[in-house]
Amino acid sequence: MTELPQVKTVETLDHKLTDTVFLPAFIEDNQMGLQRDPDYESRLELQDPRTYKALRNGDWSVFEGQFLPEFSYHVHVIKPFDLPREWARFRGYDWGFAAPAAMYWLAKDPATKRLYVYREFYQAGLTDPHQAERINEMTESWERFTFTYADPSAWTKRTVDLDAKSTYDVMLEHGILFTKADNDQIGKSKRLRAGLAPLIDGKPGIYIFDTCVSLIAELEGLLTDPDHPEKPLPNQTDHAYDALCYALTGYSPPIVKTEAEQNKPRWKNPYQGVKGL
Repeated sequence: MTELPQVKTVETLDHKLTDTVFLPAFIEDNQMGLQRDPDYESRLELQDPRTYKALRNGDWSVFEGQFLPEFSYHVHVIKPFDLPREWARFRGYDWGFAAPAAMYWLAKDPATKRLYVYREFYQAGLTDPHQAERINEMTESWERFTFTYADPSAWTKRTVDLDAKSTYDVMLEHGILFTKADNDQIGKSKRLRAGLAPLIDGKPGIYIFDTCVSLIAELEGLLTDPDHPEKPLPNQTDHAYDALCYALTGYSPPIVKTEAEQNKPRWKNPYQGVKGL
């Protein structure tokens, strides 16, 4: 028996309540329409990114002032699966105590260069030693990391005591080696946007496991600074966002050749192999 669509009561613009049924349909479901109007999607792409995202993908979660309209739960979030152990791995860390500290584990598919954010540490109220212990508990014994990029403030000694240690010092004592991340706000957002963009196969450059709940919530909810549209609004909860951006220090989208470029015959020296020259 076919399951009936759910009826939902909504309020109209003139403040009346009405029962509605949502029947999802996408461009691909209307092949006749595509044949009659093959330029329809191209015209959609000319719209504001939020409008395009809503009309093309049925994603109405976007809102005015959202900092990352490129991020879509339906596009970028996936169910966890076992990542091959041989994939390169790295991490990003944002310091916190009263506010949450955050760390994210990433793996890179060597074939597609696509990144997978597969583990989340996000917790407030832990001292540096307790954070280090928790991070090590969450890390598999066989995991090795090319880099663990960290908030540059991790190198700051937070007291004036002569024997005071920085977060970097404490983490190092627990076997966690930090590398200073790039904390430039504009550069951070550019790299993240580049990672969220689709690769040549049409799929995004970054996937996030749905177990990274704090990261997903922040990426959906971050607001734009109206005075600096290329930056997130200051003084909002952005610890997960920062940690992910730190992990992407040095990131650039992979350059993937098209099939035609890959099959293009290489130039050959006509004198190659000729003796006596």
